[in-house]
Amino acid sequence: MSKKIITSLLAGVFAFSMIIAPVSGQTVEELQAQIQQLLTVIAQLQQQVAALSGQGSTSGVTYCFSTDLYKGLTSNDVKDLQKALNLDPATRVASSGAGAPGYETTYFGTLTEAAVKKFQAKYGISTTGYVGPLTRAKLNELYCTPVTTPTTSPAATTTTTTVVPAYGTLSIQGYPVSNAQTQLNGGQEYELVAAQFKATGSDITVKKVAVTINDANAEAFPWQAFTKLALYDGSTKLAEIVPSQTNAIENEFAKNYTFNFSGLNWVIPNNTTKVLTVKGTTVINPVTSVIKNSSNVTNVWTVQIEADQLVYTDTAGVNYSIASGNDVPSQNLTLSTTLGANITVSLATDNPKSSNVIVSSSGTTRAEVLKFNVEVKDMNVTFNSGSVTEITIGSGLATSTAITAVELYDGSTLLASAAPTWSSATTGTVRWSNFSLPIAAGTTKTLSVKLVFPSVDSGFTGETTKWVRITKGPSLSGIDGNSNVKTADGSTLAGEKFYPFLKAPVFALSSATLTASGSTSSTVSDQGTAKIVFNVTALGGGDIYLPTIGNASAPTTTITGIYKGGTGVAGASSSTAWTCSNAFEDTTNKVYRISSGATATCEVSTVFTINGSDAGYYEVKMEKILWDVDSTLTSGAISQNWGIDTLKTGLTYLSGN
Repeated sequence: MSKKIITSLLAGVFAFSMIIAPVSGQTVEELQAQIQQLLTVIAQLQQQVAALSGQGSTSGVTYCFSTDLYKGLTSNDVKDLQKALNLDPATRVASSGAGAPGYETTYFGTLTEAAVKKFQAKYGISTTGYVGPLTRAKLNELYCTPVTTPTTSPAATTTTTTVVPAYGTLSIQGYPVSNAQTQLNGGQEYELVAAQFKATGSDITVKKVAVTINDANAEAFPWQAFTKLALYDGSTKLAEIVPSQTNAIENEFAKNYTFNFSGLNWVIPNNTTKVLTVKGTTVINPVTSVIKNSSNVTNVWTVQIEADQLVYTDTAGVNYSIASGNDVPSQNLTLSTTLGANITVSLATDNPKSSNVIVSSSGTTRAEVLKFNVEVKDMNVTFNSGSVTEITIGSGLATSTAITAVELYDGSTLLASAAPTWSSATTGTVRWSNFSLPIAAGTTKTLSVKLVFPSVDSGFTGETTKWVRITKGPSLSGIDGNSNVKTADGSTLAGEKFYPFLKAPVFALSSATLTASGSTSSTVSDQGTAKIVFNVTALGGGDIYLPTIGNASAPTTTITGIYKGGTGVAGASSSTAWTCSNAFEDTTNKVYRISSGATATCEVSTVFTINGSDAGYYEVKMEKILWDVDSTLTSGAISQNWGIDTLKTGLTYLSGN
């Protein structure tokens, strides 16, 4: 049966060929058109012969994709996509119903998206469900193939690929580059210009592309601007050259030069578009301007893909040098100095607050006193030195014994350590060197500074005048990826004060409330009742003493502060009471004793009334806490106003009206 059909088909070809037999007076163009028609008919008959002979289910079937496809789209390309996916059981759209083999549709829906993801997963493409350049390239590789006709012999079965000769044309038009920058930094790769090529009538093989570089406003050579030029088809590099005087075609001295990218084998399938991108790597220190006619003139470059200096062939074997369309120029491009890293330094949100530091009489003590962020943009940086611009100590400390070292940490890793150099009795600097801290572009690294306190005498006593503070923060120096010297300047950052003690309490908020009520009537809310509950832990191996409310040393009128909008309110009448639990109350000395290592819970209550016209949001804060290591609360007692800033209520609205 097949042989009869094949014979009939061949007879049809012969009859058709007789129809287009030369006629006197026909032009060459008319004969070429008739030949092309005959070639097309032959190709169609070859496909029918292959199908009727039953040799393979997909021979002679081609599906080519030249545009992106995505969910929600309706087009004939979607139907071809479903047909192509259904050729592989692993990527089939559906087993029955819409989208199944023989029931393909033109709508890109959820089933099609799922099948595309299976296809992408199978061939190592990111599973987005979007048919973009990479997915289209793989689909075309598998299914946009020349017609194949199987030939069977007694010994073996072989497949012969037949490419139908055809005349083709090539068109060119501009295409946007991914980066629209016109200011190019030195030492970077940029997309300079891109063109969209379309093959019509035949597969087109591009053999040569010409790129012209022009300096419009000055006189300079392309190799003073670019170290490399490359052609790309998507992410695939087709060719690369290093521009120089030896491979440049001079059109105008020191201004206009053409570079040929030869030896290409870039195939554009029939009825398909592809984008060719020219990328350039700029010179690290480019020529940005020249002196011309006694004036400083900026170099302005354009990079152009030439439409009339191509070499390409169609499947009929005809060579061409001109594509339809116009030359494709880039935007005007200017070059600047080498791109450098941009660095920002800021205090970390969890920068340490002022507190007591428990030192030792038997060894050194480390305390974290500053945390800061270093944000790097545009280019990697490696820092190798740094400094603390200013470190200050209270008048109660001596420079010789205040601290022994200042350390720089990356997390738990010690980067550098150095002793301070004192320029006066209270101020000094620190310099770090010989470390390596790489920070990648687009990342932020949090660093910390620790102070090393020396061993102290067993009789050492802390005072309000004995403290250490970084008053002008750390700066780091290093080299970025383009060998630029870079500084992370943190000199405007400032830490808080830290007080060394052999024995001292540490305070931590437990809870705090502020409620509003009326002092004379339930219709007003002019009275606030604050309750602040906090824990007190005795550290350093000794007991800590706090005064009871009846102790004359207790600052009963200033232990808390009343604030409106962040400003202290002096005129509000108030009363304060406080108690401590889990502490021994010494009624003789009127103190609470908190044993070494123990934690007591103290509660402070403050009731205050505002004036009727002074409505607003209020809060109550602990302003200072009196404590001592002696039960008699001697003159050495500490009135601490640091390390207690968290002991406060939230905001509550009070109104006398």
